[in-house]
Amino acid sequence: MQFKKIAFAISLAFFVKLFVFQPFVIPSSSMDRTLVQGDYVMVNKWQNSLFGNLLKVENGSVLAFHYPLDKVDIADKMVFIKRCVGLPGDSLIIRNGEIENEKSSIQLDYFVADAGKKLNWEILKKFGIHLGGRASNNRWLLSLDSNQMNNILSIDSSFTFERNTSLEDKIEISTFPSDTSLYWNRDFYGPIYVPKKGIEIALDSTNFKLYKKIIQDYENHTISNEENSIYIDNELIKTYTFEQNYYFMLGDNRHHSQDSRYWGFVPEDHLIGNCFMILFNAEQFATNRLFKMVY
Repeated sequence: MQFKKIAFAISLAFFVKLFVFQPFVIPSSSMDRTLVQGDYVMVNKWQNSLFGNLLKVENGSVLAFHYPLDKVDIADKMVFIKRCVGLPGDSLIIRNGEIENEKSSIQLDYFVADAGKKLNWEILKKFGIHLGGRASNNRWLLSLDSNQMNNILSIDSSFTFERNTSLEDKIEISTFPSDTSLYWNRDFYGPIYVPKKGIEIALDSTNFKLYKKIIQDYENHTISNEENSIYIDNELIKTYTFEQNYYFMLGDNRHHSQDSRYWGFVPEDHLIGNCFMILFNAEQFATNRLFKMVY
């Protein structure tokens, strides 16, 4: 009887982990301050399992997904956790590091003028600030959200903040799709259309690089651009109809995140589920990280 109870408990735990909930540990600061390094988070796998795809993705959902660029089977790809900012069919644009009407609280890098030398790491850590350091001319370069900026101002209202954003016309070749004609960078990006299943778009040399990987790697067609003529499966085409949905993901810590700005769209078949709860932080005990819901 005791053996049966143990076997049942093990089987139930295995079933829950395989099909219902799966834990992940946050390895970096890319989702600060929604998720911080060391957070032990639960992901709802039941939404997207063998029993059917019930996953409901909304703009602003925090999702676990398989990293698209890994060259292995989907199930064996690394797991990333980011916030969805672009749903299938959306067109989005990033200006000065932000997306218009963003619902989540994001972090950006700021130069903080500290003429009176009132800041130190002891104070900053009390506000949950841990990325950055001292800069020249009595300044700090810090990764901050709006609440942390207000905390600093509560010490002295004379502190000033200068956002450390890239210039609008600066080209960052590392940003997807590595097209110098677009003049895109981490802070000024788009407009970009997020592909939706069943939607037909005009496909030409101007958007070829944006959708080449989708068509070639995720939808398994050959594609080439020959003298500004696009060929799919060796056939000259003018339009293309997407075969699945895609999503655009960003980290909340916008200046310290590798995300869709650098590797492009996330296919729907790479999604795992919504992150819904922080159980605890594995690196440091803090009561405000215990059983905290993820929004």
